[in-house]
Amino acid sequence: MESLPILFLVLCGMAFLTGVPLNGYVLFVAGSRVERTTSAVWFWNRALTDFIFIIFLPLKLISVFILDLDWAKMLSSTITSFHMFSSAFLLTTLSVDRCILVAGPEWAQNHCTPRLAFMIAMGMWALSLGFSFRYSDLWESLLSPANTSINFRLDEERVKAAIAIQFLVGFLIPLALILIPTFYIVLAAKLRRNGLIQSTKPLKILLGLIPAFFLCWLPCHVFFFLQISPIYQLPLLRIGSAFACVMIYFSSCLNPIFYLTMEEEFLRYRQRVRNPQTTDNSGPEPAE
Repeated sequence: MESLPILFLVLCGMAFLTGVPLNGYVLFVAGSRVERTTSAVWFWNRALTDFIFIIFLPLKLISVFILDLDWAKMLSSTITSFHMFSSAFLLTTLSVDRCILVAGPEWAQNHCTPRLAFMIAMGMWALSLGFSFRYSDLWESLLSPANTSINFRLDEERVKAAIAIQFLVGFLIPLALILIPTFYIVLAAKLRRNGLIQSTKPLKILLGLIPAFFLCWLPCHVFFFLQISPIYQLPLLRIGSAFACVMIYFSSCLNPIFYLTMEEEFLRYRQRVRNPQTTDNSGPEPAE
């Protein structure tokens, strides 16, 4: 237990040194194409969310291990809450966009413009900020791996209600909404209903991006519910909270890998949509 803070510092340092350059590169690559493709808009906004989250990681470490700064803890908690909601909302939008692209590529080309995608993304940001400012104080009270005790300084009923709302709005409902278009994409790929689906690789990448988010955020919600349960073990919760923090920070390092790969596939897919007679020089991806 005494080595837990040191291990937490080391792992968070690794996440920071890895996540900042990766997300910065995605911002640069997607930013150069934001005005041309809707997919670049989604990637750019997701990368910006991850970049903001990971860039404020040192502030959280300073507020927890060095200085007891209330404003720093509140800001860090707000950013963490914002990252959860915005990531869930944007991932849901990305899945729906993929489904529309598969179901009606010509309609998507004519109506799913980068400007519309940007407006939807701004709406997702505003909605995420609204939830973040409403429930941001919970994160520091419930997810503090360096604390030696768990102190609920908030109204107990409000805490329980807020934890339930965050789980429903930031995890369970987005998961259900994502599964619907994902199942359609899977069926379309299986049945080959769309002649433009020549490769299973984009589908595999999407099926990797979705579990990466929900598996990394699931421990947070699990330990939130454990901490409001009548019976809990403090040492287990301290280790679990530290593990949950590390998981969500490392999720921001995994996402850029998916973004960069999906961006290439999106561009190849849209090229086929604009000119169906053109054969992709690289040919179909071999099934793995």
